[in-house]
Amino acid sequence: MNIENSIIQYNEVFNEEPWFGTSVLKSLEQIPVLFWNKKPEKVSHSIAELIYHIIDWRGFVIEKLKGNATFDIELNTEKDWRKGILIHTEEEKKNTLETLVETQNTITKLLATASDLWLSEPTLGKTYTNAYMMRGIMQHDTYHLGQINLIYSQLK
Repeated sequence: MNIENSIIQYNEVFNEEPWFGTSVLKSLEQIPVLFWNKKPEKVSHSIAELIYHIIDWRGFVIEKLKGNATFDIELNTEKDWRKGILIHTEEEKKNTLETLVETQNTITKLLATASDLWLSEPTLGKTYTNAYMMRGIMQHDTYHLGQINLIYSQLK
């Protein structure tokens, strides 16, 4: 894996034509806002909560790309899962998706300034490499996209 390949894969998962099906952004755009706050029975998080969880973990990657060794997200805390997330209107949905797109643009811009060697270096403040982090964020987006699409399929 090199930086150029990482950017290509990251963009493919987000808004192009990934192998697994419809991209993150295209999937989210297709889900009516009416379903964003609902939860099927025995489901822990709404679509809106999952989207902000994705945004926050992308924020983690951005902080690491910016050189912030101390930034962290502790699992199962407010930084990991925000409380009180509700998206009611098309305007709120649009703003949320714009925030998600901003994280995509920021990560790809910051990645473009990194060297291939950066991928083999440890992630600041962590015991894993930057390549592992980048694979992880793509897997994280894809994993939660599957949950989002399952929730939507159960609600519609």
